[in-house]
Amino acid sequence: MSELYEKSLGKLELDQVLQLLAECAGSEGGKEACLSLRPSSDLEEVELMLNQTTAASDLCTRKGNPVFGDVTDCSASLERADRGGSLQSVELLRIAGILRCARNIKGYVAEDDKATVLDALFQALSPNKYLEDKIFGAILSEEEIADNASPELSDIRRHKRIQAGKIRDSLQKVISSPAYSKFLREPIITIRQGRYVVPVKSECKNDVPGLVHDVSAT
Repeated sequence: MSELYEKSLGKLELDQVLQLLAECAGSEGGKEACLSLRPSSDLEEVELMLNQTTAASDLCTRKGNPVFGDVTDCSASLERADRGGSLQSVELLRIAGILRCARNIKGYVAEDDKATVLDALFQALSPNKYLEDKIFGAILSEEEIADNASPELSDIRRHKRIQAGKIRDSLQKVISSPAYSKFLREPIITIRQGRYVVPVKSECKNDVPGLVHDVSAT
């Protein structure tokens, strides 16, 4: 029976049909779900799926296609967070993206008062705009965290800016000083290896107190 069943699916070119369907999916999880579909022999299940398909088609006709955005499988990240583990910024952004998607889909059907067999699926979505806004407000990109992500981070960065300003002021006095300006290649302040530096003439390196952080090839 199983061999005959698989041969029948091959004759129907089901794999090609599912591949075309998967290309319409808005996420990797959706594509996998499309490719794993198999015909049902249960009458009630068949009728339900046909009704869901009809309802979805009607909804898209009346309201246009819903926008899912970039939805990524975050189950592993959520499981680790549930165990008390820490998440990387990219993981948090993906979770916030899913929350935003859930909120958008809820909004997509919010003003539609026509009851359908899809209602239970939409009601199962649980947006959390508070958490969504918290994540997007704290994480600007995969590489950049906002100053207001936490009071501690805000204090650290404020202290860092103050110290950087003091360092620049001190170096500005150096490059403006007649006692040292004659030893400089240029009266400028640059950053090398994460530190503020001034370009000193190689033959004068012993005349200016400090550390040599780099040597110009010229």
